[in-house]
Amino acid sequence: MYEKTVKEVEKFTRQLVRNILRKPDKDFLFSSFAENIIWIGTKENEKAEGREDAILKIIEGMKVREKYEETYLISLIDKKIYLCDANIQVDMVYHRISFVIQQKEEKFCVVHIHHSIPFVENTREDLFPDEVSGAYHKLENELQKKAQENKRQEHFLAQLFDSIPCGIIQFTTDEEYRIINVNRMVWEFYGYSSEEEYWSEIESPIQTVMDKDREWVKTIIGQLPLEGETINYTRETFRKNGEHAWVNVAMRKIINVDGVEVIQAVFTDVTELKRLEMEKEQEEFVENQSLRAAICTAYPLIISLNLTKNTYNCFIEEQEFFIKERTGIFSELINQSIELVYPSYQLDYATTFQREAIIKRFECGEREIYMELQQKIVDEEYHWISIQVIYVQNPFDDDILAIELIKFLDAQRIEKARQEQLLRDALASAKAANRAKSDFLSRMSHDIRTPMNAIIGMSTIGQIKAEDSTSVKDCFKKIDASSRYLLSLINDILDMSKIETGKMEISHEYFNFVELIGEINQIIYPQALERNLSYEVYHEEPLEQYYIGDSLRLKQILLNLLSNSLKFTPAEGKIEVSIREQKRTNGFCYLKFRISDTGIGMSEEFQKIIFQPFEQEAAGEARDNVGSGLGLSIVYNLIQLMGGTIEVKSKKKEGTTFIFTVPFELVSDDEEKERERKMQELLKGLKVLVADDEEIVGEQTTIILEEVGACVKWVDSGKKAIGEIKQSLQKKELYDIAMIDWKMPDMDGIETVRRIRKLVGMDTMIIMISAYDWSGIEEEARAAGVNYFVCKPLFRANIYDAFYKLNDDDLFERKQISKQKFVGSKILLAEDNELNREIAKTFLELNGIEVTTAQNGKQAVELFVQSSLNYYTAILMDVRMPVMDGLEAVRTIRLLERADATKIPILAMTANAFEEDKIRAYEAGMTGYLVKPLDFDVLLNELERFIYNK
Repeated sequence: MYEKTVKEVEKFTRQLVRNILRKPDKDFLFSSFAENIIWIGTKENEKAEGREDAILKIIEGMKVREKYEETYLISLIDKKIYLCDANIQVDMVYHRISFVIQQKEEKFCVVHIHHSIPFVENTREDLFPDEVSGAYHKLENELQKKAQENKRQEHFLAQLFDSIPCGIIQFTTDEEYRIINVNRMVWEFYGYSSEEEYWSEIESPIQTVMDKDREWVKTIIGQLPLEGETINYTRETFRKNGEHAWVNVAMRKIINVDGVEVIQAVFTDVTELKRLEMEKEQEEFVENQSLRAAICTAYPLIISLNLTKNTYNCFIEEQEFFIKERTGIFSELINQSIELVYPSYQLDYATTFQREAIIKRFECGEREIYMELQQKIVDEEYHWISIQVIYVQNPFDDDILAIELIKFLDAQRIEKARQEQLLRDALASAKAANRAKSDFLSRMSHDIRTPMNAIIGMSTIGQIKAEDSTSVKDCFKKIDASSRYLLSLINDILDMSKIETGKMEISHEYFNFVELIGEINQIIYPQALERNLSYEVYHEEPLEQYYIGDSLRLKQILLNLLSNSLKFTPAEGKIEVSIREQKRTNGFCYLKFRISDTGIGMSEEFQKIIFQPFEQEAAGEARDNVGSGLGLSIVYNLIQLMGGTIEVKSKKKEGTTFIFTVPFELVSDDEEKERERKMQELLKGLKVLVADDEEIVGEQTTIILEEVGACVKWVDSGKKAIGEIKQSLQKKELYDIAMIDWKMPDMDGIETVRRIRKLVGMDTMIIMISAYDWSGIEEEARAAGVNYFVCKPLFRANIYDAFYKLNDDDLFERKQISKQKFVGSKILLAEDNELNREIAKTFLELNGIEVTTAQNGKQAVELFVQSSLNYYTAILMDVRMPVMDGLEAVRTIRLLERADATKIPILAMTANAFEEDKIRAYEAGMTGYLVKPLDFDVLLNELERFIYNK
């Protein structure tokens, strides 16, 4: 191999000489010269550095020589670096051109050229002159020329020694290994600034050998024969600054020019190459380890098989624990493992994986054999595994090769079982849902027919007993109750439908939280009294009077839950509601509601499905307390839509507690804050007596009033209240205000007020506290001396409101809808249904209102156009009507060119309770929105709001 390369180098050198001594081929020289080539010419200081400069110098000094003789001497000075001396004779003139050639892959590249000054060989006439006298002078001249030539050769060799791109070190062969000579490359490579600095610190090349390599390097040096073969090796070293590097070393024992036996080491810097190799090795190692880890994770046992030789080999060491021997006879391995296979799989396993069976299937064209089974492994437990034998192509001989892969399937089997169970559960749920819907439809059929039968029956009885006013009123009362129940069923069905279709929207509107709780209490308190139940509402301050959120849905949630408590709590039972603020974050307040009762309770099983549609725990109980079975499902979904949570705690025969939390946006109301500030100034220093048998109410009220500067005394009975009044009279420190609860055990509030008035006269302002509708006791209470009424629960807001109104001398005013307010009002009523039109007209006329009716939107527009300016006070407009619907009619009216067209209040009447329908109505130009069937109290309130408070 070496001789072949030398011949190629010689051939390449001949081409170079031919291009230098004859007409140069610039393309050849350009492709053959290294970019940083150094060229030294025949003249003094004649030198070129770089490819283009060297080619230019050669062309400038070129003289065409047609005939010449040449000889070449080629030696390897380092790995793939050659020194080539070309001795050329042209017309008795000798030239010497020295080349340093580097091999890069399959190509040669010149990095250094030295063209020495030509010299003339002595002729026969010079050696044997005719005239002896001139011989001496000629000889002297020749010797001088020879000396100059030697000097030039020495200079050339020195230049070549220092410019060659590899380090050369000569050192002694004794154990001290003292350095004799180094070239420039050596001290530059090791990071020294000069040769002197290098010599001052380094005495032996062994100093730059790593500790771990020192012994084997010395061994190599000791084994070198004189003028023997060159020894090559690569080792790690370090520079002056401690930086690590790598060198490729060619070492040989020789006799130097001084006749001394030395070791000559020639090295090249392979640091970058080694770095790339190491990085590649690391990448390959990581890739192999990753692949190995992935394979071992997927397949805990991998075995290579030679079915022809009946052998196996487990070539991954980490998998040894799966089998007793890493290598062995394959058929024996199969026979030994049969007993570990689950009995029901043993026959199939033996038939499938016997050596002969596998070979036969491979010969028939199959390339993969697969089976899943249960088998014992090292833990002596059966596990699900898969065995896969894959045919492997053999390009070398006729042996049949295969790879066997074993994989654990326990997790997959568990997941498969889980999925199957999920499917079974889903099927059971679907069947349960179908049964629930069937039960629901059956109940609805009964529950809808029940109030319908009542309505039809009571209507028939009312017609028969038309002259008996008492019977007629009783019939109307029962018809009204049945109608409202029927409406609640329909509303539940519609709400659930909207929730399931994703059409339920949550509004974000400003609302009065205190008023909302008051409205709920006005609905629930009378029903609790009727059922002989205790109903209490408690709260913890601080609570705001106003929030932003969906008050309608909050009211629906509370009424649903409280209605359930009323239905399922027996007489003498108790229902409690507590409200408190849980937290505030990012402009929202999270209100926590707790509704508990002492009712019949629920089983743990039913609590798991309580919020699913159509579910009721016991048919008998549900029949006695009729309902759709949708209420709690609606509650759950509404709370979820509002961004809240709900939980239930219940126990049979002990009661139930629902706890839910919903967020509401906080309101920054400067006007309300100013009112609170004025109240603080108003109450500061006032003496207030609070009498209430509920400790929570008394303490809460005391805290609220003391926060604004009042001096408060709380007692838990009427007798104690009277005692406090007597003591204040003795001290001549009368109470400015007394707040007396209506319902107290020993002495009720009215009697307490009578006795206080006898003691203090009108000097003390008296406020009666009541959780109930006080309309039945108002006359008696005012006669006893009550100035004002306030509802429980006592929120900060309604306490402030009571004192605020007292301060304005508006003590006896109650907000009522008076018939006198509507006398003279003219309403245009547009309704296509004759019965609905008659009912609405009659009710409005009973409140002193003149009514003009229209059967469709077109008639309504025509009547409004024909009327004089400001004739109509308001318009009630049904939305769905023939000819022209209500929305088109209101748009037409709003576009009329008359002053009252844009100002007149127009209230929509519709059975559509969806939020999107409400939005469309307002966009069309409606002023208000009433949902059918009409609640006439709500209708009058809306008319009053838009007519008198606009």
